[in-house]
Amino acid sequence: MRPLRYAAVLAAAPLLLFGCSNAGDGGGSQAAEGEAADLVEDAPAPEASANPQVDTGDRAVVYEAVLEVEDPDAEGIAEAAWDLAESFGGFVTADERDRATGEEASYSSAHLVLRVPSEQFTAAMDGLSALAESERYRAVTTEDVTEATVDLDAHIATKTASVERVRGLLAEATSVTAILELEAELAEREGELASLESQLEDLQDRVAMSTIDFTVVTPSAAEAAGYAGPDSFWDGVVVGFKGAVNLLVGVSVVVGILLPFLPVAALVAAAVIVPVRWTRKRRNARALLVGPMAPVAPPMHATPPRQ
Repeated sequence: MRPLRYAAVLAAAPLLLFGCSNAGDGGGSQAAEGEAADLVEDAPAPEASANPQVDTGDRAVVYEAVLEVEDPDAEGIAEAAWDLAESFGGFVTADERDRATGEEASYSSAHLVLRVPSEQFTAAMDGLSALAESERYRAVTTEDVTEATVDLDAHIATKTASVERVRGLLAEATSVTAILELEAELAEREGELASLESQLEDLQDRVAMSTIDFTVVTPSAAEAAGYAGPDSFWDGVVVGFKGAVNLLVGVSVVVGILLPFLPVAALVAAAVIVPVRWTRKRRNARALLVGPMAPVAPPMHATPPRQ
């Protein structure tokens, strides 16, 4: 029995050696593939900290408001709004003014967009409202962007680490193919990082500086003056005389406009009336020549002679 056992062991030994060599080759090829993957592709780190616990006592809130006031001196209120914004450490990003003047009344308005520090938002709104005689409209909107800010911070940190990793791999790369692939990957990730940083800067600016859409208008002539009719009998006579004069002027203007059309109207009337009258006269003349028709007597029946 022992010779048979020795023969079995000797027969199985080449198979064991072949299996070990294959296992060694597989491990070496996997290591080579792992190194190539590190040179060409960089797996980003897991973003486990994308949504950490947020301190509820320190929130990032965006404040925006629309405020409309009324005052006879719209331009003066607009200039005062400039000074008020600068006194709070803010500035004006847009200023549009409209003025329409007439002989007896004028109407003007001003529209400004102000940016003020968020901690001065309430004081700025109250100050702008106090500049004018009355407040017509007010609307305030708030937006909590705390989670969005934290998410952007986490993404920027992860993307920055990814960019640094690709730069390190690019410094170690030796083949032209790997260098080209890593440069393209680096450019793409740097662009994504710049976009994230721009979004975060815009969000932080909106949180730090509130926006107020401010409009000031002057009251209309009817609202400002109230009753604008005559105050006495003589004023009524004057108003009536002016009305009569205006009526005569209006009639004379209408006559002046229609006067050039009178010859044309006369020609048209002649072209219609003359043929009608001529036809009627011919019919009448023909009727006179023919005369009235004599009535026809009924036929006489002969009577037989008497016997």
